[in-house]
Amino acid sequence: MRAARGFTLIELMTTIAVIGILLVASVPTMRGVIENSRIRSASESLKYGLMLARTEAVRRNTRVAFVTDATGWQVRTVAGGEVLHQAAGTEGTGRLEITMTPADADQVTFDAFGRVLNPNPDDSVPIERIDVGSAVPPEAAGYRPLSVQVLRGGTARLCDPAADADDPRACQ
Repeated sequence: MRAARGFTLIELMTTIAVIGILLVASVPTMRGVIENSRIRSASESLKYGLMLARTEAVRRNTRVAFVTDATGWQVRTVAGGEVLHQAAGTEGTGRLEITMTPADADQVTFDAFGRVLNPNPDDSVPIERIDVGSAVPPEAAGYRPLSVQVLRGGTARLCDPAADADDPRACQ
């Protein structure tokens, strides 16, 4: 007589229980990883838009604005308002909070040398910093909101507001 091949019911139930325990333990960590990925994607998109606006201003030898609104951001020429590029900025998720500094700023304009105009042509204050975080932050350790800084010379810099002051990732 040959032994039957396969799994016993006890072996199958033990395997399912172990897999269930591993899933329950890893879900909070995975949520943090997913939120950090969304934040990174939106921050990189905003930084790209700022760098594109500056590059186009120098390339076209004219003023170019990076403008934000409720639906995302646009890069457009000041004279004529030609839209050069636009994107959602939140990259498909409505669960991110994007905050501008100063609070009433919604654009930054670059001159033909790639420098930030202060004030903007419409007399508004330019964006100095864009903070990107989760509307519902995960409780897992390792959650990292990010910031995009617009430096006086016109360069855009991605930084970590939670980093120590001596860390190169820290915001200035």
